[in-house]
Amino acid sequence: MTHTIKQFMWGYQRHFRVCLECLGKKVFETIGIDLQPVVLLVGARKPGSNDPNSVCIEPEDGECSIKEFDGLLENIERTIKQHPMQNMLYGDEPRMSEKPEHIRRDSVKEAVSQALKAYDQEKQLRSLCGTACPVGEFYVVPVIQLPVELFDEFPPLREPIGDKTISVHLSFIHAVMQGLLSEATEDLKRKDPGRDRCEQMRSAREIAKIAAEGFMHIPAVAIGKEFTFGLFERLNMISSLFYEGTQGQGRILLVDSENPDIEWILKFTEPVPFEKIRWARKMLQLATTDPALVVEGNAILGLGNIADDYDASKQDVFTIDFLEHYQWHIKCGEDVLLTSRYGEPRLLQKKISKEQFTNNFCRLFHQADKNDEDRLWDIFMAAKDQAHGSMLVVAEDAATEAKRLARQGTTVQPTLMTPDILRRVSKIDGTIILDPHGCCHAIGVILDGPANEKCTPARGARYNSGVRYVEATETPRLAIVVSEDRTVDIIPLLRPQIFRTTLQKNITALENATLEDYHQPRLWLDEHRFYLNTQECNRVNMALDRLDNLPLEVGQIYIQTVRFTPNPKMNDTYLLPDS
Repeated sequence: MTHTIKQFMWGYQRHFRVCLECLGKKVFETIGIDLQPVVLLVGARKPGSNDPNSVCIEPEDGECSIKEFDGLLENIERTIKQHPMQNMLYGDEPRMSEKPEHIRRDSVKEAVSQALKAYDQEKQLRSLCGTACPVGEFYVVPVIQLPVELFDEFPPLREPIGDKTISVHLSFIHAVMQGLLSEATEDLKRKDPGRDRCEQMRSAREIAKIAAEGFMHIPAVAIGKEFTFGLFERLNMISSLFYEGTQGQGRILLVDSENPDIEWILKFTEPVPFEKIRWARKMLQLATTDPALVVEGNAILGLGNIADDYDASKQDVFTIDFLEHYQWHIKCGEDVLLTSRYGEPRLLQKKISKEQFTNNFCRLFHQADKNDEDRLWDIFMAAKDQAHGSMLVVAEDAATEAKRLARQGTTVQPTLMTPDILRRVSKIDGTIILDPHGCCHAIGVILDGPANEKCTPARGARYNSGVRYVEATETPRLAIVVSEDRTVDIIPLLRPQIFRTTLQKNITALENATLEDYHQPRLWLDEHRFYLNTQECNRVNMALDRLDNLPLEVGQIYIQTVRFTPNPKMNDTYLLPDS
């Protein structure tokens, strides 16, 4: 049996959970991932409480049911008995008296985490639990869940890191999740958890930066050499400085100086202080090409390279690549762990798979055949692998556009594009215009097009030029933008296709919902507004009107929803046939 909203002591928990999910979505968007994390609140009854419910969860009507936590209280007590802190003795009475409470809270967190393992495996999720906090008659644990495939796309480092004495985040994603859980913990400690909390939470940018700073403790722990100043901020400062008018480009190796995998080229007699930002920037000028600066803790020791046969699985050498002005990333082996652009931390853009690229291409250009798909994929890969920025446009009206823009570029006789030709013609500025069969019609073209809502000052001129040109007409066009910071964008990257039956199932569920179980279909439909046509929007709006007019019980919280309107860009190509 679970509590109802009015019974549960922390009456604002639903509002708080929704706020935390919204904040989570904003944080992940900030670091370059479009996803909606799932937030759970799990309450375990305190010892000695007379409350009839042993466990409470929020949301009560979500996919994760109360059955997942059968035997939770018994598991908590077993975990407490086996807790490693049981054998620890402190030299002061206050810490000894606080030890049982610390053990219990940690054991509640661990028991909830263990209870979710089977559910995570079944649903292909990764759950991370926050600190257990006493709230009324319960210890409440906040939980954030993300799809496992996200960790396949951005693999975490392998445990252990260092000598196991210091806990670190295995990935930037883990650090972000922990940042969100810290927000939850701070709220649960308050007198009225959840009340007015949305206004008091940190911003998405703040959480992302705090997470980046925390994650950047990884090199210090791995090599056993601490930095006296935050590494994330230090690297931002170095990358922001010019040296005699040149922007910062080069490489730094963060490593133990005794590591046998470092091949020394030059050693300084006296180490250069790494915390001296301008001096460090000057030294970076030595590493604009091979070799790299070798840094151990707070000392720049000289110049060196990683041995060709270095085994990256050791995780004891970290590479900092300074790409352009105010841009850098950190790698372990070939894996980019985090990238920073103008002080804003992000994950390296997800790789676009061939399946995703060809699906997008074929939905735009219906006449394209298998040969066209393969040819454009090869061209895309060649463009992506170039060390410099460039842009290609695939347009159904390529021939007429090449003539129209002849004064803003160089027209060519229709020539089948190849990766080799691409590498040659992309050496000059401007856009390459192709038709859907891969024939080139013009090079070095300056595109036109009016500004629109998809333009953004956060991106460069090349990206915004592609957005303006593609959005200027209903004629199918596709822009491939390779930016100077090594990111690759496809414009437009169409929304994924969904099953028509899934859409109808959630509309019907909302039409039949009560105030106790409307949350799941409402949330799904709210996240998939784009896919609803006029008739379906009307059905959803009528269902919302009905729910709005239902009477609320004392203490019950109801979330109103902005009404649905059809998106003019929606068409049947976004819907898959019944599965």
